[in-house]
Amino acid sequence: MKKNVLILGSGGRECAFAWKINQDPDSNKIYCIPGNAGTQAFAENINISLDDHQAILNFVLKNNIDITIVGPEGPLDAGIVDFFKSNNQKIFGPNQIASQLESSKIYARDLMKKYDIPHPDYICCTNKDETQKAKEVLGLPIVLKADGLAAGKGVIICNTEKEFGDALNIFFEDKNFGNAAQKVSVEKCISGPEISIFTVCDGLDYIIINNAQDHKRVYDDDLGPNTGGMGAYSPTNLYNLELEEKIKSRIIEPTLKAMVNKNNPYTGFLYFGLMLVNGEPYVIEYNVRMGDPETQVVLPLMDTSLLSIVDSALNSKLKNISYNNKSGYCVTIVLSAKGYPNKYEKGIKIEGLESLGEDLLFHAGTKFNKDSQCVTSGGRVLNVVGFGETLEKAISDAYRIIKKINFKDMYYRTDIGKKGLNY
Repeated sequence: MKKNVLILGSGGRECAFAWKINQDPDSNKIYCIPGNAGTQAFAENINISLDDHQAILNFVLKNNIDITIVGPEGPLDAGIVDFFKSNNQKIFGPNQIASQLESSKIYARDLMKKYDIPHPDYICCTNKDETQKAKEVLGLPIVLKADGLAAGKGVIICNTEKEFGDALNIFFEDKNFGNAAQKVSVEKCISGPEISIFTVCDGLDYIIINNAQDHKRVYDDDLGPNTGGMGAYSPTNLYNLELEEKIKSRIIEPTLKAMVNKNNPYTGFLYFGLMLVNGEPYVIEYNVRMGDPETQVVLPLMDTSLLSIVDSALNSKLKNISYNNKSGYCVTIVLSAKGYPNKYEKGIKIEGLESLGEDLLFHAGTKFNKDSQCVTSGGRVLNVVGFGETLEKAISDAYRIIKKINFKDMYYRTDIGKKGLNY
């Protein structure tokens, strides 16, 4: 029987979900709450606040929604999965307690420590003095992470005393990260290439759906402040079968076993942000949802029905899925508003969308204005997606598409994927 699907979220990740599910022969009607200008091509956008769980549930009941897929971390942290399950509705994502793997850096680090999951040394701090003392123990360079959710921006790496002093002011004087920084994970800075591993989990069962590498910094050569992500590519040549076995046995399986032991078995997407230190994987972070913009390269390479994977996980049948990816590489580049991740203008008309033809582009921060024009509505505006049998060709393909698009003060990095050419 064909399924009605609701996708929660409004970014590039959710646009990619809608695009992928729209291709599925088992999908019927697709809705997005609230969606964006791009999701309208594949789904019906519904203007309900993601904070209003009751209104979302009412919509699900009224429209015979079979499966709800949660895109961003906010509703998961707010307990929407628990609320839906208490009302006997199918929703894909971890419950509120399991969501602490992302919503509390300290919760995650404590779990890693208890279950011997490789991670950097850390100290939990609640004020400036404690953080100063932690620095004396761990030394420079050092990493300060807001304990709570900070939209991917609550991390500062300090290489010098001045940078550390500036970070203390940002966290404790200016309080830039608000309530998310009531506690701070102060961590030893480890170094090496980063790799993201994306899984779908159902208790102790899981599928690795792909790997990718994100580009967090706003400027070329990984300079400038952290953002939600300026681009990504998949797969990375860092990945091989030997590394996969280490990641499975040392990281994924102990994490899932830990959640079962805590009586909160994990169901949903689980993304492992790893750093390879001399080839050995360490957990930098867990994300309890798919990454953005990594989803925009993982889903186009997926050669298996996303809907069947989600449905199987919800019915404890994930072990029955035969999973495959397409060959080749995929690259996405974020076209952002000038000034992102800080202040930026909104409402700028986007030109060139009608010239895309068969080229793939996912909308992120977009909407239609009162004149039915597609305009910018966020910092990360669009994601162009390129393909190639080699990474080099996929990079070239993505940058080719950018030439078709324009909006005032459009900004993007010019080096997405290039570090992957050296692996």
